[in-house]
Amino acid sequence: MLLNVRNNYYICIYLIAMSYTVKVFYNKKDLPELDDVSFFHDASLFDLYNDIPYYTPFMIVCFENEEPIAALFGHIMRINRLLNTFVFRKCYVSEKPAYYKPNLPELEIFGLLLDKLVKEMKTRVFYVEIRNLGDPIFGYKAFRDNRFFSIKWINIKNSLQRKRKIWDQLSRSRKNQVNKAKRKGVYIEELTDKDELTSIYKLIDKNINWKFSHRFPPYKYFDNFFHSFILKEKGKIFITKYQKKIIGGIIIGLHKNETAYNLYYWGKTKSYKSLYPTIYTIWYALNYAEENGFNYFDFMDAGYLHEKAGKPRFLLQFGGKQHATRRWYKINWGWLNFFASKFYD
Repeated sequence: MLLNVRNNYYICIYLIAMSYTVKVFYNKKDLPELDDVSFFHDASLFDLYNDIPYYTPFMIVCFENEEPIAALFGHIMRINRLLNTFVFRKCYVSEKPAYYKPNLPELEIFGLLLDKLVKEMKTRVFYVEIRNLGDPIFGYKAFRDNRFFSIKWINIKNSLQRKRKIWDQLSRSRKNQVNKAKRKGVYIEELTDKDELTSIYKLIDKNINWKFSHRFPPYKYFDNFFHSFILKEKGKIFITKYQKKIIGGIIIGLHKNETAYNLYYWGKTKSYKSLYPTIYTIWYALNYAEENGFNYFDFMDAGYLHEKAGKPRFLLQFGGKQHATRRWYKINWGWLNFFASKFYD
């Protein structure tokens, strides 16, 4: 009896898979018309990586009778600008796929998208990383079937729909620090002039500790963000200043009036420690999202699960809640992926 049920289950999955086709697109102009339902899986992201030679964007689209029903955007990053070999290329995907119709078998479709991703990246990159999923069990079977292993992470998100305002959710120390920064003359300006972008870029690059495997994006990336997102009201850059000097800032992505995503934040915390530039900047961004009707402010993956200090602890003092999530990895060297799976599992 159990065997028959199992066989029927796999037959159903097979029939579902047979009704769909999955294609990979490396050029925006080749894409079918897609609805804007996800910030991280939208065709406009091709513009973000435009004319950057060591970034290769792509989108995997699932079709039902030639109608797109789901899509997964990702990009290949070359971490060494001179060496363009398999070992120096990584693939990144953020968040769950975009689904364009209701009542779809989302997990089965995700499995098809993931299968295609794995086959497409097998000889192109050293490893594939999928992050910011939110739900720790989303796609678990599909990931395991494709021999991914996971690392537990913390996702931090602020709900802006509560009766308590953002200010009331701040810890006492955060409130004091914001008030001190205000009294000392710290203020925020929204970037609307591209001329300031160069100096801002240099400041971010200098003040963020980027690892070798996560190189800071080039200036062209932010230039593209300005033209493709800020000018189209899909993103904001807020600059924190003191006596006309830039001491911090934050870059946020905006998805309609639903979610504001924290993409980068920085502050000259050593030179201006008593002005709390990072704290003031984050508070301002949260307040902006609340006043403009957004439902959530998402800090996304903030650190390892159960980490008691550092970034998660810092961000939680702004009133958000932490949720357990996972980052999924697949190394395209079978033996290395096997040992990594054993170690992390």
